[in-house]
Amino acid sequence: MRGISRQTLILFWFFVLILAGIQFRAGASILPSCLLAITLIAGAIDIPITRKRMQKPNYSMDVVHLLEEVHSVALEPDFSGNKRFFDTVIAVNLGGFVIPFLAACCLGGMFPNLASIEIGAIMIAATYSTAVFRNGFGIEIPGYLGVLPILLATLLVPGDAAVVAFVAGVVGILIGECAVLSAIDPERQGCARIVIGGAGSFQAIYITMLLAILALL
Repeated sequence: MRGISRQTLILFWFFVLILAGIQFRAGASILPSCLLAITLIAGAIDIPITRKRMQKPNYSMDVVHLLEEVHSVALEPDFSGNKRFFDTVIAVNLGGFVIPFLAACCLGGMFPNLASIEIGAIMIAATYSTAVFRNGFGIEIPGYLGVLPILLATLLVPGDAAVVAFVAGVVGILIGECAVLSAIDPERQGCARIVIGGAGSFQAIYITMLLAILALL
């Protein structure tokens, strides 16, 4: 998966298998574990939705290679050639945006709760405040942000913490990331592709889902 290290992927799969084993032994539904597994598999698929002209950073190849190592993503092809601007692809990730967003909307419709709106608003603000746009890479959201929804839901609605954390966390982070995207100045910042729910934010989304599902146990 682009932008996710092999060690992180192995850890995520480990949690999925452990969770599935616990649910199976307890006689509970393994659908939540299947959702996590499908999310990981679908995380390799980006769906382009539009293009945008953006500034191309004047990086040396040494800097590009360093960024590749730090972010676990291939960037050298993006910086080859003499073009001064990127024809940036704006996309959504199937596993990091489409599937979690649809699941969150379904849960929110089946189990409406005012706390989901309140915590969702907090998550939008928190995402917008902590997200960073890195030239050449895209939007980066800290993975620890995925812990905040379950903490807030446990404090506000302990009886429905799992559902509220899932809905508010996923929707709040994704809307916050879209807000960050809208605030980017294409004349001063840029990268070859920006994927909502992709490399820079997938971990926060996945941790949100994982902790919410663990709260059901």
